[in-house]
Amino acid sequence: MIRFIILLFSLVCSYSFADTNYRKELENFAQALVLEKYHSLYQLQENEKLQLKVAPLDKRVNYPKCETGLVGEIVNDKIKLTTSVKVTCSDEKQWINYIRVKVSVLQKIVVVNDSLSKGQVITPDNIKLIYMDKSQIRNGGFDSLDGLYGVRLKRNLTANKVIKDRDVCYVCKGDKVTINALKTGLAITASGIALHDANIGNTVRVKNSRTQRIVVGTVSGLKRINVSF
Repeated sequence: MIRFIILLFSLVCSYSFADTNYRKELENFAQALVLEKYHSLYQLQENEKLQLKVAPLDKRVNYPKCETGLVGEIVNDKIKLTTSVKVTCSDEKQWINYIRVKVSVLQKIVVVNDSLSKGQVITPDNIKLIYMDKSQIRNGGFDSLDGLYGVRLKRNLTANKVIKDRDVCYVCKGDKVTINALKTGLAITASGIALHDANIGNTVRVKNSRTQRIVVGTVSGLKRINVSF
């Protein structure tokens, strides 16, 4: 009797394990179709990666193994945030299943580790690089850590907050900056005081510390200004 119970238990466990494995096979099949279709339609940027999450099949339903081979198609032949995949089996007992796959594009983005205060300088210890759902990122951000080291915050930021261009200043009002005056065949370096906040690529008014003359230049880096004349 005990042997019979053990045998029966083993058979039930084996069936359950096989059933679980086949559900996983169906889910993987649907995911692979969505992955192939996505890459046939779109190209990811260097700082992006694709994330696919399959909605698990109902464990209470028996999914008989398809001996003739699974056939799948993307419903409406379109990739959506939630894409449906029609999976068909043409065995003697034909069956059809619809499997949902959530499609997300993740973007590399810089966030703060902990809450930071206005005026605080960014260091390797207080920022990190993560991947975030692109749909959750508004008004851009930074995808590199190195370029932010030494930059000062213009506002308070809470932990895990995305750092945006408007949150920082590469040149802040009152900063002592280096002025690179450029002319054909000639380069002059001077120091000055920034008269307002600006970031890379922005123009900024600077007072030359020696001549007291106000010049307008373009921010080229951390506390660095290029002036052409």
